[in-house]
Formats: sequence, C-alpha cells, structure tokens
Amino acid sequence: MIKALSLMGQLGYGYHKDSFLKAIDEGIDFIGADAGSIDSGPYFLGSGKMKANYDATRNDLEFPLIKAVELDIPFIVGSAGYAGGDIHLKQMVNIIKNIAKDNNLHFKMAVIHSEFDKDFIKKELKQGNIKSYEGNKPLTIEDIGSSSRIVGQIGAAKFIEALEKGYNVILAGRATDASIYASYPLLKGYKPHLVWHMAKIIECGALCAKPASPSDALLGIIDDDAFYLKPLDENRKCTQESAMAHTLYENTNPFVIEEPDGTLILKNAKYEQYDEKTVKISSAEWIEREKTTIKLEGAKLSGYRTIAIAGIRNPLMIEQIDEITDDIKHQISKSFNENFKLNFRLYGKNGVLGSMEFLDNPYEIGVIVDVVANSQPLAHKICSISKSNLQHYDYKGRTATGANVAFPYSPAEFDLGEVYEFSVYHILETDNVDQYFTIEEIEL
Repeated sequence: MIKALSLMGQLGYGYHKDSFLKAIDEGIDFIGADAGSIDSGPYFLGSGKMKANYDATRNDLEFPLIKAVELDIPFIVGSAGYAGGDIHLKQMVNIIKNIAKDNNLHFKMAVIHSEFDKDFIKKELKQGNIKSYEGNKPLTIEDIGSSSRIVGQIGAAKFIEALEKGYNVILAGRATDASIYASYPLLKGYKPHLVWHMAKIIECGALCAKPASPSDALLGIIDDDAFYLKPLDENRKCTQESAMAHTLYENTNPFVIEEPDGTLILKNAKYEQYDEKTVKISSAEWIEREKTTIKLEGAKLSGYRTIAIAGIRNPLMIEQIDEITDDIKHQISKSFNENFKLNFRLYGKNGVLGSMEFLDNPYEIGVIVDVVANSQPLAHKICSISKSNLQHYDYKGRTATGANVAFPYSPAEFDLGEVYEFSVYHILETDNVDQYFTIEEIEL
C-alpha cells in the first residue's frame, strides 16, 4: 500500500497545516505539489514571471519541505513557477535554497528541465515529428522563432528516473499534473490503471471533496486492486459523486483521459463509498501508448493592453449596443493605421458565452473596452478615444446630453502591459521521451 499526499491544488494557493500534520501522522510515502497550469493563459510562459509570488510560494513549500527532509520521503513539485521554463525553475530553486539555508537543511535536489532550444524544435518540425493539437493550425518556423520560450510537458518517465537515482526532492519544469503523482507508485510496481486514475483525481488536492477546496490536502491510498480518496480536514468528505465529477475535470471526453504515456479508459470504472469520508475506486483500463508524446507550449509577445471598465443601464442603448460598438470600431479603424485590436466585452449580454449565449433582454451591461496595440502609449490612446466615443455616442432615441455610461474608477483607463498569445500548442511524437529532458543535480 502507498499513501500519496497531494499538498494542495496549486502551489501558492495556501494549504491547511492541520491537514498536513494529520497526513504525517497517517504515515505518508511521498508528497506532491502541482505548481503550474495554462489555466491563466500564456502570459506567465511568455513573460517569465511566476504567478504566485515569492512569499506565497515559500509559505507553501517551507514547512512541508522541512518535514519531507526530516522523514526522508520524496517531495515532488511539477510545473515550477507556473509555466515551467528555465527562468521559472531558477526562481523556484532560489526559494528552495533560501529555505534550506534558513532551516539548516541538507539534501540533493533533482531539477528537471523542460525548456527546449528553438533550433531543436525547428529540426523536429522539419523531420515531421510535430503534429497539430485540438484543431490548431500546423506549426511553422516563424511560430517557433517568435516564441519567447518553448516548454514540453514532462511525463512520468523522467520523475521515475530521478526517484531511481535517489533524489527525494524533485523540482520539475512544465509537467503533466498527473505525472507528479503517478511516478512513485509506478516505480513501486502498482497497476497503471489504478495509478493514473488516482493521480488524475488527487492532483487538485481537496477540490474533489465536499466542501471542495484547492487549498487543502488530499490523501490518495493505493493497493493491489483499488485506490482510496480521503480528505484530512474533519469537515470534508469524498463522495462517489464528488470523485466522479472531478474525474471529468479538464477533459473533453468523460470516459477518456490522455497522458503522454497512454490513455485511461473510464467506461467501467467503479466508485464506491468506503466509509463516511472515503471513496474506493477501481476497474478503469489503461492502454499504453505505442509512441510517447510531448505536448509543446510556446508563447509570443503580441502587444500591450489598456482597458476601461464601464456600466450601461439605459434600455435604448442596450437594445442598440451591437450596432453602437460596431460603429465605434469602424470609426476607430479609420482614424488609426497602426496595428491594434479593439474589442468590447459586454458582461450581462454575452460577455462569457459570446455567440453561444441563449438568454436575452439584459437590463444592465458591464462593458470592458479592451485594446491591444504594438505599444503601450498607442493602446492607451485608442482605449481613451474608444471609451469617449462610447460615453457620448448619439444612439437612436437619445434625448439626454449627459454621459451614456458609468465609470467605477478614475482614471478610467488601465494600462495592463505586455500581452502574450500561444504561438506553439502542438504535439511532439517520439520513440524515446527521455532524451528530451535533462536532470540537473543541486546539492544543498
């Protein structure tokens, strides 16, 4: 039996120390923590910045790392610094070095690099090894060249290699969430269908419990024929429904989960209530992939953003809002020859679902005037003029000469800085995944 602790759903979200101490009392075999995602878009990959700042990251790492070193159990962190590039790894290594120094900790740490040289990716593209993903257009040499950096998602194999070499503290670049938690049980010989299914659910901590929280720990217990999900907080419990619901998390198909190493099939999976707090799960199917894959992620600078926020409550203006915003876009495009994008986000009308919105007759709309241009001053200028045009637009039926919209903030324009977009979001197919990622040893 192996007891795996998912410290929290996202490093930097905070964790419950009481839950962690209860897990220690349970006798856990290893600790895992996912530090990254693409949920917040390409900004952190492109800019090289961490999403969670130094203090938040150190808060979540320090005490658990002290206990892991003290107990001599693995502590595995994936997607360092949120996006997993070398610059993110460097920042995370600095935090861990400071923790070790301040607490007189001594250990050898494996740092797994996942950032790729652009020339290497160009070579793989020319050899036909890179495929489109989720309907993306084929990758081009120009896409690669424009990227700030390109990372590949690490699967279980490299984590296993680091564990086999005796590293208990493992800090990885961009990695699949489940691989963080699958590696140790796979190394110990547990059945892949149980390992991957458990790893997929526990990677978000207690988000699969009721009440759900990504800032609390979850215990995953695996034996020969099943695995068990158990929250540590006395006020939480895992149910069949909560476990099944989280299995669907971030999946387009409710019965199929794709990983670099293979495919998890859930059609025959069984979810049983083991006790009041614990769910027992079994009977999924694992199909090993003949050719391993690496998901590539790259981001490029696409401009600089300025926004303005306003509210509209006039029913006549709301009724004509699409015509109004289209006309403003047309007028602005005639006034500026520079490269820019102007968008009006209409919350209360279709700001979330866009063209798929199925409700109508809004009585109040929140408007974001969103401008991205090739310089910050230009974005600010266009946003200011667009906002003013909206503010004083003479729509049909208007009688008042006052403003059409209400602004909650002064000044109304906010310069948000650099904007990044995904330039690489593709699949690299390979017969030997190990050659693409390197392990650096750091002794503390």
